[in-house]
Amino acid sequence: MKGFDYVEAGRGETLTLLHGLFGGPENWHAAIEVLKHDFHILAPRFPLDGSVSLTSVRELTEFVREFLDAKGVAQTALIGNSLGGHVALDFALQYPERVTKLVLAGSAGLYERHLADGNFPKPDRDFIRSQAYKIFYQKDHVTDEMIETIYRQLQDRRYVRFLLRIAKATRDYRMDDLLAHVQVPTLLVWGAQDEVTPPHVAHQFQRSLPQARLVFFDRCGHAPPIEHPQEFGRVVREFLHVPSPRPSPS
Repeated sequence: MKGFDYVEAGRGETLTLLHGLFGGPENWHAAIEVLKHDFHILAPRFPLDGSVSLTSVRELTEFVREFLDAKGVAQTALIGNSLGGHVALDFALQYPERVTKLVLAGSAGLYERHLADGNFPKPDRDFIRSQAYKIFYQKDHVTDEMIETIYRQLQDRRYVRFLLRIAKATRDYRMDDLLAHVQVPTLLVWGAQDEVTPPHVAHQFQRSLPQARLVFFDRCGHAPPIEHPQEFGRVVREFLHVPSPRPSPS
């Protein structure tokens, strides 16, 4: 489809997968292999390369709406990791009639420790590796190729300024008082060793969302779909196969 970079697989109920700040559709590949036998999967790439001026989470929400409109998808379950979870929550608030269920993995929206908490020195490879190690419990996910790719990206000062604007936008858009208005069943999938959005953040989401269930994965950091794709696919499949409660007649 012209204008969008995305992965599509499977047939059935549509699941839309939203990645984090440094990610892309490729982050979902292993989980897609598990889920595509039961669902129609869409995984768009956010315009986060710095080529488009973005200053708010809401602009990414509108990007998702435009993508789903272009694909002719009226309703979808949304699955978001990190920044993708923040966008999924905002989408559910702006377009509740289009969201069937939510799955949030290490979601932003309440608290997120990232980009060295706003202090961004001139990035060298050691600094990038130290930040990447905070994302994964299983350190073998941090490859030399990943470090080199990010290092090259961060040589562009405009791109660094762009990343800091997005990071500030997510910090400024706290959802504490808004989560009570999210009226769809929500599955929270969290790494027990998540250093970016620590476990206490998951418990805060669970307390604030009206229909939330929380599952922790042990030996897992900030990216459950990458570190434990089989288990992630299993719990998501089970959650999505449970019928949503019917609204009470007025």
